[in-house]
Amino acid sequence: MNPDRIEKLRKALKDVSPDVRCAAAEALERLEALASAEKFNQMLQSGDRAAKLRALYALGDIEDEAVLKPLVSALSDEIQEVRCAAIRMLGERAEPRTLAPLFELLDDPDPSIRALVIEALGNFHDKRLADSFLSLLTGDEPEILRRVIAALGKLRDPRAEGTLLRLLDHAEANVREAAARALGHLKT
Repeated sequence: MNPDRIEKLRKALKDVSPDVRCAAAEALERLEALASAEKFNQMLQSGDRAAKLRALYALGDIEDEAVLKPLVSALSDEIQEVRCAAIRMLGERAEPRTLAPLFELLDDPDPSIRALVIEALGNFHDKRLADSFLSLLTGDEPEILRRVIAALGKLRDPRAEGTLLRLLDHAEANVREAAARALGHLKT
């Protein structure tokens, strides 16, 4: 980080204009966050489970696109908790550039990972996901079904209506409940 830039911004904190002071404070805050992001990225790559999770949550709090790359790279971490946290954070951000890496995890062998990915992808509200979600409704894992149904409800795609109506007869109450809720969100 350029020390001259920091010094000038600190001087701007004393400017007579409140708008200049505010802009300088925001700029300094952003620069400090980006400097921290690099440190957290290193922790994410080489730390133990606890260090990786701390780094991941710290990166998740930084509102800058520079943290997207380390968050996406955490999707392939060998520690499941790290992967789960990265999925949740990327789902909360719903940044279009992260849709493809999340989508790839729909084939993950771990059902808990798939369930989190489905929930995260539902936050994107991307109609292109409807066909993929509909194809996942053929499985028999209630938690996966429930999350797919909720994601379809967020998409509000009327093509899901027939399948959701059939799921009102599912053996699991939480699947029937999710289907009923999703049907209330579909466009007519």
